[in-house]
Amino acid sequence: MRLALALPVIGTGAMAVAFALLKGGPPLTVEDDNKIKDLLKGYKARLLPSPERLAEVEAEFLTQMRDGLSKRVVVDGKRMMMLPTFVTRLPDGTETGECYALDLGGTNFRVMHVRLGPSKGEVTACDVEEVTLPKEIYTGPGDKLFDYLATTLKSFIDRHRGSAAAAATSAPPFQQLQPSQDQQPLPVLGFCFSFAVEQDGLASGKLLAWTKGFSCPGVVGNDPCALLSAALERVGRPCRVAALLNDTVGVLAAQRYLDSDTEIGVIIGTGTNACYVERLTALSKWEPPAGHAASGDGRTAINMEWGAFFSPQLPRCEEDLQVDAASPHPGKYLFEKLLSGMFLGEAARRILFTIATEVEGLFRVRAEDVQAVLADAREASIGNMAYATAAATIPKPLATPGSLSSATLSAIVHDRSWGLRKTRRLLVSELGMHQPSTRAAAVVKEICTLVAKRSAQLTAMAVLAILRHNGWAESSPPRPVTIAIDGGVYERFTAYRAMLSRAVSEQLGERSRTLFPLIKFVLSHDGSALGAAVLAAAAVTGR
Repeated sequence: MRLALALPVIGTGAMAVAFALLKGGPPLTVEDDNKIKDLLKGYKARLLPSPERLAEVEAEFLTQMRDGLSKRVVVDGKRMMMLPTFVTRLPDGTETGECYALDLGGTNFRVMHVRLGPSKGEVTACDVEEVTLPKEIYTGPGDKLFDYLATTLKSFIDRHRGSAAAAATSAPPFQQLQPSQDQQPLPVLGFCFSFAVEQDGLASGKLLAWTKGFSCPGVVGNDPCALLSAALERVGRPCRVAALLNDTVGVLAAQRYLDSDTEIGVIIGTGTNACYVERLTALSKWEPPAGHAASGDGRTAINMEWGAFFSPQLPRCEEDLQVDAASPHPGKYLFEKLLSGMFLGEAARRILFTIATEVEGLFRVRAEDVQAVLADAREASIGNMAYATAAATIPKPLATPGSLSSATLSAIVHDRSWGLRKTRRLLVSELGMHQPSTRAAAVVKEICTLVAKRSAQLTAMAVLAILRHNGWAESSPPRPVTIAIDGGVYERFTAYRAMLSRAVSEQLGERSRTLFPLIKFVLSHDGSALGAAVLAAAAVTGR
């Protein structure tokens, strides 16, 4: 009766579609299946660049690198900034002592307590706590953000002060001079702040721009270390903030402490960025400050901010433009929007939504959702058959931004179950589909795989561009090189690791047989936080 009452309002055409959907929908026709094949073929061509096009992107990437090393870059979110890090002594595994780290790299942040032992590359104690930032904190006033960080850090430090005091007799005395003998030394802190910062010292700089969904006013243009120090004073737990660094610098520093062959640190998580070891002679726009000699081999660390790279040759489709337009920073950080975990799932969702509009009935709608659409149409007195038909043939969650997470995308890509049962269950629970067919699940899996593979191919391109810039492949003989990677996408998306390795091997071309075995990718879990601790220890001990 309820459906019959809706007939005069939305028209018999829409009702026919609705009734078909309520009964499970007709099977796909040969025409529909051919249309799906053409759509998938088209997306593959747009998302996965040819070797020739990838070479053009790499050439532009190298040009931006060299420009950024030689001159100051305008902060517009459309080119790599190649920022000096003031890390004039790269870790070599001899750093020792005990300190804390705060790692703000996205909507989750970490606090760490670490003790570096006397043996080379030895970590004798390490404790990490991860905390999720509420949205009202990372989009609210800047002082509230730093108060939240300081309060969490205070609680963490207070729990460790007993063990820190007990170990103080054997640890090097790296702390500020004490005002009196009865006071405990100030905790030493490395601050890993994973946003674009222009540094003017190892422990000072100014934020150039927010990314990763952060939009706290009162922080851009100011010194994150000063803001954190002030917040720590407010909560009654002052610390000596000895090092300010980006998460990629932290990953590089942590792995170099363990492995001297490490040349590149990469983050592929909520956002993406890279840091690498550069010759000072190539960094013509910067000189180490007086009294701060560089590493013995004349090298330093460069924070690339590669998420801001852009080239018209980047492989993008119409849905990528939609993702960009709906993001917090439209027109900026476009490389990041093709690589990072914040955007992988949303890009795939928008592509699947387009396919759903092209092939009606591929993704079936639950009966209760169809009835709700028809009820809403009746109440609104909508007589538009096209509106009712579209609304009743696309699952509502599929049309909802953010409904397909990168974690779900990863699970779908990993699915090897018979008939893609795992994927079909996810399509029901996450995207509101009704009894999805194996064909529907296969289409979803292929799109998710294409989006992930594009990210891996572009990451491989950028890593190889850095190695080529430094002349690694031309050295005689080429030396082993380690690339340290941290971030949820690389850590938890195991198929992504295989995609990245395969892409590197393919892009090395004829020399892959000899060069690829020399490249070692290492997961640097909690590397950004450990690196902050290592650099803080080095800063206060001088080694």
